[in-house]
Amino acid sequence: MTPFFQKLPWISLSILVLTYTTYGFTLPLSPLPEVEGFQWHRAYTMWAIAAALAVFFAALLTAPLRSAKTLLAAWSKTDLGILIAAVGFAFTAVLAISQIYIFATGLILLSAGSLARLDIQTAGYTERQAFWILTVTSLIGLIVGWLMHYYRALLGF
Repeated sequence: MTPFFQKLPWISLSILVLTYTTYGFTLPLSPLPEVEGFQWHRAYTMWAIAAALAVFFAALLTAPLRSAKTLLAAWSKTDLGILIAAVGFAFTAVLAISQIYIFATGLILLSAGSLARLDIQTAGYTERQAFWILTVTSLIGLIVGWLMHYYRALLGF
């Protein structure tokens, strides 16, 4: 094994794969509104959104926080910025509570990704390497979950 692979945090990456595998396995079971004549579009759209979400979470976890800190500091200096932040927080809280299943799923995915990101950072990888490691690991988990769901009759569940 090369040193790149030797210092990978295998336990936290395994947790990330397991989390995304579970998400990929249960994703087709989620209730979605029926659209007559567009059944195959719905399935592909759902998987495209899930893959985009995995890439977005990887980007979110590896993005430098310096620019976000500067932006938040600028917004918090004005009364209008504080008002918009309070209304936005209240709206997000209501949305999270009303859609708790979706919110909890996203929170679990972010938690597993955060654990993997911290271990990757501790191992000394760059931000770009961390992004690609998280992205590939998450997409592998999604693909394994999709395959498990697709072949679940053969697997016996």
